[in-house]
Amino acid sequence: MPRPSIIMEYLLIFISLAHSLIKTNYMKKYVKIVTFAAAVLLIAITLTSGIDKSRGGYKDLVEEFYDQAVKQNSNLETIEDDIENFYKKREDAIEKYNSFTSYNNRYYADAKAKAATIADATTKQRAGDHINKSETAYRAKMANWQNSIVTLNNNERELRDLHVLLKIMIATPVIEKYQQNNLPDNSKLNEANTDLQKVIEKIKAITK
Repeated sequence: MPRPSIIMEYLLIFISLAHSLIKTNYMKKYVKIVTFAAAVLLIAITLTSGIDKSRGGYKDLVEEFYDQAVKQNSNLETIEDDIENFYKKREDAIEKYNSFTSYNNRYYADAKAKAATIADATTKQRAGDHINKSETAYRAKMANWQNSIVTLNNNERELRDLHVLLKIMIATPVIEKYQQNNLPDNSKLNEANTDLQKVIEKIKAITK
């Protein structure tokens, strides 16, 4: 995808050429419309080019504070490494599982389709029974895998929940420290309120 800067360069060239075409009466109306649309797009790109795209333009402060803490805490760094290693092993295992089951499912689908072409009813029944027996044995072999996947999914769900809780618990003291050190002085606000009250009293005195 082109970088915003390149897109803006093309748009600027386009707008410049469009303005030169406006001099002709025939194209004036249409070029103005296209130029306006291009200008709107240019403004939109300019306004959004510096925005973090990771969460639709919003920068998650919990993630930011937690990432900073990870860089300064070896225990947190180890946890993140362990999580990353888990997902790598999980992805590798699930990929092999999916490839294996897909290959077997393909065979049984092909075998059933092939058996359906048999004209003789008795022979077709024998073929169907043979396929079903093999498929049932295959499903039994995969039962341990199925149980392991269910357990893994449950544990992964718990990991995600605890990981979010950990991030919040690590990030909250950071914002609390910010609050403590950066609470704005409200003396100006109090002064403004006092001045406002004086003006109110003056108006009341005049409008009695």
